[in-house]
Amino acid sequence: MAQLFITVGTAPAVVLEAVGLMLQHQRLDAVHVIASASKRIETTMLHQFFQAQKMDYSITRVADFSDLGTPNDHERFEEVLLRWLLHRMHPLPRTERWVCLAGGFKTMSAAMQQAAELFGAQEVFHVLATPMFGAEAGRKREPSTAEEVEEALRRHGVHWICLGGQTGWPQVQRLRSADYPLVLEKGDAVGEFKAYPTPGSSLREYVAAMRRRSIHVSHHFERLARLPFPILASWSPQELQWLEEPLDGENDRTWVRSLPKIDLHCHLGGFATHGTDLEAVRQAACFPEKLPTQPVPEFPPGWPVPPEPITLAEYTRLGDATGTRLLRDPGCLQRHCQLLYETLAEDGIVYAEVRCSPANYATDERSPWEVLTDIRNIFQACMQDDRCHVNLILIATRRQSGNFRTHMARHISLAVTAAERWQEGCRVVGVDLAGYEDRETRPHLFREEFTAVHRCGLALTVHAGENDDAEAIWRAVFDLNARRLGHGLRLMSDDDTLLNSVVSRRIAVELCPYANYQIRHPAPNLVPQQECFACLDVPATDRMTYPLREYLRKGVAVTINTDNIGISQANLTDNWIFTARLCPGITRMELLATLRHSLEAAFIGHNERQGLLEKISHHLNPQWSTP
Repeated sequence: MAQLFITVGTAPAVVLEAVGLMLQHQRLDAVHVIASASKRIETTMLHQFFQAQKMDYSITRVADFSDLGTPNDHERFEEVLLRWLLHRMHPLPRTERWVCLAGGFKTMSAAMQQAAELFGAQEVFHVLATPMFGAEAGRKREPSTAEEVEEALRRHGVHWICLGGQTGWPQVQRLRSADYPLVLEKGDAVGEFKAYPTPGSSLREYVAAMRRRSIHVSHHFERLARLPFPILASWSPQELQWLEEPLDGENDRTWVRSLPKIDLHCHLGGFATHGTDLEAVRQAACFPEKLPTQPVPEFPPGWPVPPEPITLAEYTRLGDATGTRLLRDPGCLQRHCQLLYETLAEDGIVYAEVRCSPANYATDERSPWEVLTDIRNIFQACMQDDRCHVNLILIATRRQSGNFRTHMARHISLAVTAAERWQEGCRVVGVDLAGYEDRETRPHLFREEFTAVHRCGLALTVHAGENDDAEAIWRAVFDLNARRLGHGLRLMSDDDTLLNSVVSRRIAVELCPYANYQIRHPAPNLVPQQECFACLDVPATDRMTYPLREYLRKGVAVTINTDNIGISQANLTDNWIFTARLCPGITRMELLATLRHSLEAAFIGHNERQGLLEKISHHLNPQWSTP
């Protein structure tokens, strides 16, 4: 079903020449002509010809475009032309589109040729007629009537000038006429229309932006594989240079907050620990008479950037006002989850893995399974607004003493059961070996407990290298097959053997800048750095290298996370901004690299990962999105 699209000026016979040439070689089902609104263009010949041929046709005149006097005149024609082709060509296959650069102003033919490149065509061509009629002033002229065109065709006096086919641009082919509407009013004759572009987004500007972006991609082609997101290759050199510059602390907060972010290390119980969130959770209690009455722990001086570090035990005690007793109340637990979801969504987090210990919130009336079901259902209901997807990681906690293995086994069993039960929506995707780290609680001691986790396909992340040495990381990597490491601050403690193993296995490291800073401990295997904490007024004896940037340079899949939003008093945006103080000179591009690592390290399937990639890419390049 071949159709011809053609421009015309004051010499309509050229349309007949193009149609005649095509009919000599193949069937032609319809012809669509576009012209200016000039009264000098006579279309009677065209109407008579098409009607005699019993051929479908349309003649469209661009309203308010009679002459080419200013750049605005051409811009108006080009906008209508692009919308007209979008309207007429969809959903016609590319192989059935033929485009002729027949007549009109030179700019009209040029615009038509560029449009054919964008939309795609089986053939783009021009026609050349041999002068063979009349002899005014001793010169013959080209055919100007239907009869003369017919005779010229018969005498082989009309020729093709083929310019080749065009495959079209996928960004344009995805568009639909409804994206950029065109008003077509009936003209004075049957088959004739007057065209107006509707107010709103400009297709011409969309195309211009797309062309600029394609030039940028070509310019950055050699570095494409090194960019955290391929869509960044469509940025201008100036825009990419901005990304290569250091993060500008608080001045970049709006940019960081707007980014679609991923949080892989966020504890449920460490959220509503203080202030209005804690009060809102308490007010939602189903059984207020049973709520704990202990006072809310006070933050250390200078919090969340204390001049002195605190221990892990002191850090966790800051969450005592929430604690297990408060979240055993169903109403408090529900409100707690709802507020956490809202905080994540408002901070621009599109995917989060929330860690929880359902058995801690169980009572005689509510089993750990019922608690976990409630947590899952609450997040599932929140997710109906489609701002953030939440999955769950169950915590298997090791302690310094006592029979904690039974408690650990309960959470592992819950995780295995939940993984079988919930396959879609909010679901359990992994287990976290957390809690007290020392030589007596290293990961290899729990190989048997985690066999079922691996057997049923659940992922495993391990808190390692935060308070124990590099041996704990070795054990997590080689004995428990951890896919991620919680904190992993001592990855570079001895030589690069362990680090290289982590890099080659693409094991991600979950850094939490605020929490890492708040509970850091001076250690001989952490290299002193003169400038790392200088801006924080930390005593020189306590200064140590925060490894985030060095990890990135060595190829470690570093991710940035929150840990405990309430205890640390910092959301994910805060943690991103804080890296500029912990790692002076860290660039915006390096932080985008951590976002890509988070995407790749998330415990999700391929299709979900692709969906998140598309969402992030859409944000990084909104110019290419359709209306």
